[in-house]
Amino acid sequence: IKSTDFMQNFTYLKFKKYNFFIVTIILLITGFIKAQTRTIQPGSVIINMGVTPQTFSNGLKPYGLVYNLLDIQKVPVIWSINPTKVKDGIDFSVDGIDFRGGTFVIEKQYAVISNVQAAIASFVSQGVVVHTTTSPVSIPLYKELMAFPKWVMDFDNGNIAIAYLTNAGIPSTAYRKALPTDLNNCDDLFILPHADPTWVTHGLPLLTWNGPISNG
Repeated sequence: IKSTDFMQNFTYLKFKKYNFFIVTIILLITGFIKAQTRTIQPGSVIINMGVTPQTFSNGLKPYGLVYNLLDIQKVPVIWSINPTKVKDGIDFSVDGIDFRGGTFVIEKQYAVISNVQAAIASFVSQGVVVHTTTSPVSIPLYKELMAFPKWVMDFDNGNIAIAYLTNAGIPSTAYRKALPTDLNNCDDLFILPHADPTWVTHGLPLLTWNGPISNG
């Protein structure tokens, strides 16, 4: 992975695996930052990531909405995580609602844009749960996401990972398929699931790709 700073049954278990995959990738690309807070104004839209029971619609589709907001609507999204919470703990509360699970927030100044409202409504129709705030609230700011990473799926086994993105509602325009020898400075993430890479086909090309700019 090339680091950048931008951004109940079998079905249930399968969903949890998909959810973990996307969360892990976002964590890797954002890295560690010091705890901060941000006051969001009434009229901001909160994507509720803590709905139970968790389903593809309310727990995975939100990542498709975040992709749409960042890459298509070109508006930032706040990622709020309470750094002191325990497992399944609350990130913040507002309007009598507790939010948990690594909450995404669209601030009012962006939420009122008609195209943004249409994008949110589209994903709500697919099961994403949102709340429009009626009170100001100070929330923990883990990261303000500004762009979605450029994904590259390994040409041979990339279809395994593509299934995760498809279930989230992330379109095929968000990634391409290639071998490590085709990676360039515009690529951010190389995904190689369930594979048996060799030094010649993957190791050396990936080492070179991750090399510092000063070395070419």
